Amino acid sequence: MARRSFASVPKRDAVRDLAALALAAIALLLGVPRLLGTDTPLAVVSSWSMEPTLHVGDLIVVSGRETPRVGDIVVYAKPFGELIVHRLIEIREGVQGTLFITKGDANLNVDPPVDPSRVKGKVVLVIPYLGAIRLIVESAARLIVGGFPRPS
Repeated sequence: MARRSFASVPKRDAVRDLAALALAAIALLLGVPRLLGTDTPLAVVSSWSMEPTLHVGDLIVVSGRETPRVGDIVVYAKPFGELIVHRLIEIREGVQGTLFITKGDANLNVDPPVDPSRVKGKVVLVIPYLGAIRLIVESAARLIVGGFPRPS
């Protein structure tokens, strides 16, 4: 019987562990959106419009499983894909169908009406400042390529 080299065991274990980690990451990336019922299960607060409730850099977990109600904080996509995190303050039923009226807690004015199909879901968990790393990296990348940080 051939003897195994002691040095090869840790390498094999490392490869196995790396493969297990990769599979877990893939399962997480595919499973969390399905579990939460949205294609946007995580987002980062990038403006001060929801102060003092949410802060710039907060990581939010979004669920699309429940119908948003007045008072919920929702995440919706503007026509060109930018995500907005604001409070649902009114649901209007009219000739054009249902429209959501939202407003940032720190804003004076309401947002333009939002079609419910644009809503990704409602905020179900806030992890303070965990998303700040992403904002810092994005700002640094814009500066490196010759741009300027996006105004809030």
